[in-house]
Amino acid sequence: MRIAIIDDEDYWRYETKKIVETYYSGEDIEIDIFDNGTDFLNEAGEYDLSIVDVEMPEVDGFETIKRAKENGRESIFIILTTHTELSRKGYLVNAFRYVDKANINEEIYEALQSSSNILEKNQYIEINVVGEGKKNIILNNIYYIETEKHCTLLHTKQGILKSNYTMSQMEEMLVGKWFYRCHNSYIVNLDEIDRCEGTIIYIKNGSDIDISKRKVSEFNDLYFERKFNCANR
Repeated sequence: MRIAIIDDEDYWRYETKKIVETYYSGEDIEIDIFDNGTDFLNEAGEYDLSIVDVEMPEVDGFETIKRAKENGRESIFIILTTHTELSRKGYLVNAFRYVDKANINEEIYEALQSSSNILEKNQYIEINVVGEGKKNIILNNIYYIETEKHCTLLHTKQGILKSNYTMSQMEEMLVGKWFYRCHNSYIVNLDEIDRCEGTIIYIKNGSDIDISKRKVSEFNDLYFERKFNCANR
């Protein structure tokens, strides 16, 4: 994971770096530090996460984020400041989180946790697709999975893929992810749900699938917990 920290003050650059390193201790991360927005904007490559101070000379944090997005940067942007009255302006650039430096330890940990829920969507599983062989399927591209005889159908953003894996095998591969087996016949991506009504789940691709009555309560708990954890994406 590539992370950028942009702040014109030495103290906050290295304080932020220390917190980030502690949070991601043991994980493979690369942290680049910039003391101004211009150098960050001129840096080649993408960052998964960018932590940007608001008050910087020449190019402030809001302008830095605005230009980065105009240049196609798809980073998750977290804003740092000592002036909380500026927080509303953060929504103008669709910042993911707004962290008060006075409470940086507590607030940035929450921001990093929530951003992890989004970054993990780029994970993939390797499955055997009938007629195509082994393929890596990005989890975020799956709407839902359904059973078909002794096989499974993956409804994805690129179309329907048929696998000779069973539902139990698919469920095992997705343990600990944001998928839920809501019915013997279905595993749903909690992030691709449009709405729920009774025992029916309406998917963002226009499909609808069933929830087993005995699983409605557990499903609702997991679904709303996931929505809460990924708020302000």
